[in-house]
Amino acid sequence: MEDNKTIFNYIGELFATYGIIMLIFVILNLTLGDIAKGFTSFFEYGSGSFSTNTMLQLFLLSVIICIARNLFLTDKWIKSMSIVVRNLAFFITVTITIIAFIILFAWFPVDLWPAWIGFIVSFAVCSVIGVLVSKLKERADNKKMAQALERFKSEEETK
Repeated sequence: MEDNKTIFNYIGELFATYGIIMLIFVILNLTLGDIAKGFTSFFEYGSGSFSTNTMLQLFLLSVIICIARNLFLTDKWIKSMSIVVRNLAFFITVTITIIAFIILFAWFPVDLWPAWIGFIVSFAVCSVIGVLVSKLKERADNKKMAQALERFKSEEETK
């Protein structure tokens, strides 16, 4: 199945990732935007809107996440690493990228520990939700495959 991917699959994956990231930040903007206005580059306009720079930064983050996902979480590039090591490499890559973006793009003041605590908590919550959604999707896919295998076996038996 992996070999049948086209550029449109990657573009779809990229925009799905970007859409999820934007949804998270829209929720944050609506709840914290006016409080954080002028304090962080994300919420420079308060809860009213995002700057083009912020949206482009989040898009670049989405690109990097999709590259890391396709590098570490598919068998296409790295077959020799265990799935645990590949998942860990993906998670570390994304974490380092986000920390670099926080520093490079002044997403929040680097010397402010409450901001780091907020980042760690929100990143952990989003990571846990992502893992849970992935597990649910994997379970549903496995169930569909098992049902298809059972149908195939029963068809073979009736022949």
